[in-house]
Amino acid sequence: MQNIYLTFEFDKIKDSIDQYAKTELGREYISNLIMFDNPSSMSEALLDLSEMMSCIIRFGPFPILTSANALKLIELAKKTALLTPRDLELIAEDVLTSQQITKHLNKLNDDYLRIKNIGLTFKDLTNLEREIHRVITSSLTITDNASPELKEIRRKIKKEEMNLEQKVASLAFTYSKYLNDDNATIRDGHFVLPVKTVEKGKVPGIIYDVSDTGATTFIEPMEIVQLNNNLTSLKVEENEEIRKILRALTSLVLLQEEEIIHNNKIIAHFDFLQAKSNYAGQINGEIAIYSKEQIVDLINARHPLIDKEKVVANSYHLDSDKRILIISGPNAGGKTVSLKTVGLLVLMNQCGLAIPASKATLGYFNNIYIDIGDNQSLSDNLSTFSAHMSHLAEIINVVKEKDLVLLDELGTGTDPNEGEALAYSITRYLDSKKALAMISSHFGALKELAFLSEHLENSSMIFDEEHLLPTYKFKMGAPGHSYAIDVASRYNISNKILDDAKEYLKTKDNSETNQLMEILVKKVDEANKLQDELSKKEKLLEKQQKELNAQETILKQRRDDLLKTVNIEKEAIIENAKKEINYIISQLSNSDLKLHEVIELKKQLDNLHDKVEEVEYNEEIVVDDYVSIPTLNIDGRVDRLKGNKAHIVCDNGLSFDVEVTKLHKINKPQIVKKARKTDYDIGLSVSVGLELNIIGLRVDEAMPKVTKYLDSVRLKHLTTVRIIHGFGSGALRKAVHNYLNTQKDLTYRLGGENEGGGGATVITFK
Repeated sequence: MQNIYLTFEFDKIKDSIDQYAKTELGREYISNLIMFDNPSSMSEALLDLSEMMSCIIRFGPFPILTSANALKLIELAKKTALLTPRDLELIAEDVLTSQQITKHLNKLNDDYLRIKNIGLTFKDLTNLEREIHRVITSSLTITDNASPELKEIRRKIKKEEMNLEQKVASLAFTYSKYLNDDNATIRDGHFVLPVKTVEKGKVPGIIYDVSDTGATTFIEPMEIVQLNNNLTSLKVEENEEIRKILRALTSLVLLQEEEIIHNNKIIAHFDFLQAKSNYAGQINGEIAIYSKEQIVDLINARHPLIDKEKVVANSYHLDSDKRILIISGPNAGGKTVSLKTVGLLVLMNQCGLAIPASKATLGYFNNIYIDIGDNQSLSDNLSTFSAHMSHLAEIINVVKEKDLVLLDELGTGTDPNEGEALAYSITRYLDSKKALAMISSHFGALKELAFLSEHLENSSMIFDEEHLLPTYKFKMGAPGHSYAIDVASRYNISNKILDDAKEYLKTKDNSETNQLMEILVKKVDEANKLQDELSKKEKLLEKQQKELNAQETILKQRRDDLLKTVNIEKEAIIENAKKEINYIISQLSNSDLKLHEVIELKKQLDNLHDKVEEVEYNEEIVVDDYVSIPTLNIDGRVDRLKGNKAHIVCDNGLSFDVEVTKLHKINKPQIVKKARKTDYDIGLSVSVGLELNIIGLRVDEAMPKVTKYLDSVRLKHLTTVRIIHGFGSGALRKAVHNYLNTQKDLTYRLGGENEGGGGATVITFK
């Protein structure tokens, strides 16, 4: 049985992911990447990956620079009981990395609970990191303060080195006439003098080396032998103390080995997820939607190992209704690539990876069985056909319902008729097993079977008939032609041979079947084109419907806004009307009013009645009923009725006619002793009239009165008043108008024919 990882070149996928890894253990996870053995584990891995992909986009990459395999370091520590400064530094770096990752996770919100929960399991090894860095410097040396003993030894070493340097300098001066160089040097850790070889007998001591030319002999003078020995002895003591310190640190590490390994695995897991996320970005990948059903639904799927500039995206669909796809079409047209694309993307998904597709829905397959490519086995002395049959036998013996089977050129390599018969039977067997399968073939029998079988579907690779070139585009619903004779014509095959081949096809026994097949293919093509047109029209209608719905929503909003505005304006009109009515009533109560002023006030009251939108009441009204006009806030008694009009008389003597439907019957009011009316009773001070007379006043006398008068008018909410300034020199009129021009809440005009003409100014408040 073919190895799917080798056939699909999965190692190349892992190599691409590995380039993003930062940790040793993360790289091991990538190297050991295989399919999950159950759908639950696969789904969990894909959920983690989905969160990580989103997290990196929103919050940036995780702060992981490097991390060694802690398990190997622990095993080394158990064997040798001594870790090097570099080994210990790697363990300390893991502690710092875990702290940095924790800080990074603290920035995440609750959209990333899966990722955050992984980080919550970090063990606190802060004390271990501090102890390691107390002893080991950034340059991987041991600090003087690592132990009191080491500090004392190094103090002695410095003292001995100073004494030795002074003694060597003195001897160099003493023996200077015998030396080739004034400076001492070091050989095998000992200070030596570069003595001229011909004078070496003049400098007593131990010979350590001779120059390449033989002209210089390096001698350790006897006077410093003991000093060098003392220094060497101290260096030995230093090394022993350092080993003692490192053994202590190693023991400390072993005491916390489980926590160290645990943190190391978490760091590696984050690194592994981040590497997979970065690879997903490289291939523009998406997380497939998991389905519990048998389904392969890939939209715009691309083979990740084909150059992005050259790869052709295709869509594929298999499910429990259409379990088997028969792919036909020209040679070198992309049939094998389609099989490998589907197989590789399913494999990647079941390894917990994003896949290069714009959208995907995939079920979980217990096994992926394949027979793809040239399977001739030279080592087993098998032919191409025998190799095919060997693989097929293995598949047929074990295939079950929740398996995916991919077969390339089923039944080829032997007699075409027998091969076709085998391909036909194997396809029907796979159908009976309810496995999902994709089968590439040129056999007409399989194309016919797909037309006649409920669970089979024809598909093809589209061929450019005009240029006789493959397009590598996959098409569902219709079989394809091999175009063998047409392609052969491009390679200068004799026309006589080509014509003879065409004639043979026409006279072949199954020519009627072929003709029917061609007619059927054309019908399918026409149906597909019609379906495409219907889909376009449906999308257009959906778009238009959305636009209409949007316009309807806008119009409804505008209507609601308009009604709201109208109601606000209506309430304002009613409120103003009530204020004006109160004012009119209060003025009518003034016994000093002249007849024409009373008539004018009654006229204003009638006008107000026309302006206010009133509510209709369907109540039976009779003479002497006490009624209310709610919209005008007026109560009174019905004095007489005439048609649909009622003559209302108020307590203050005011009377007027109102439509009966505007009246609301009330109880007879109780008679109480009348108190003197105040400004509060009538709602307006009677001292503020509808006009101000300033004739005969100077400008400086008149303007304060005008200002005060208009302020009072505003307080009483009057809408229209008049200032009588006369004609005279025009100074008063000009002063009044200049002042009114500065007021933003009113408009004004000269009086009309019955309003005083140019000797008065009528003011209207907005």
